Amino acid sequence: MKPNPVHRLPAALEAAIQRLKLAARAAVERTVESLGLAALGAGNTFQRDSLLGAQFELNRKSAMFILAFNDGFDERVTREVSPRSGAAPGNASAGWDALSLVEDREVEMQVAAERFALEYGHGCEWELRELDSYVATLLGALRNPLRPETVGHAMMRGIEPVSDRADIRKVLGAEIGRSLGGVLRGTYQDIVGDLRRAGVQA
Repeated sequence: MKPNPVHRLPAALEAAIQRLKLAARAAVERTVESLGLAALGAGNTFQRDSLLGAQFELNRKSAMFILAFNDGFDERVTREVSPRSGAAPGNASAGWDALSLVEDREVEMQVAAERFALEYGHGCEWELRELDSYVATLLGALRNPLRPETVGHAMMRGIEPVSDRADIRKVLGAEIGRSLGGVLRGTYQDIVGDLRRAGVQA
């Protein structure tokens, strides 16, 4: 495992990253509860079983979700703020099948992340614009690495170790997405407040 490179970021941005990680942790706890409630109102046995299965797996593996989310979020932020580089070493020696599987999974995760950003990003549009101006001060003319798409990608990374079943992952993506999307606006507001108090100029 590579050492976490996020320590090279400005301290104010590290604090913002930590706020988003804590929001994800809180969203997981809420999701465990909401899955149980959703199962009670399920329209059919298959749907109820999927919801209960998702609740069981997430409750049992919430720590794995958080670790994978944090790693995925750190990797994504680092990729956003780092200069563009060539292909990662070691890929040339990988088999074509392995490369294809990795690429397919990455494409699926990217599509899910973009869907998450479209669905929940509009609810915090003003907060994001304000945050963008602060992040531009901290990082220069880079895109905001804390935008909903990055959060959505980390969420999908977090779901991966929770279950191998596609139906469970689908339920988790929808339910965790709903919980996490619901707290994005407040989290971005808190981050903007933190940056202001830290003396960062928009």
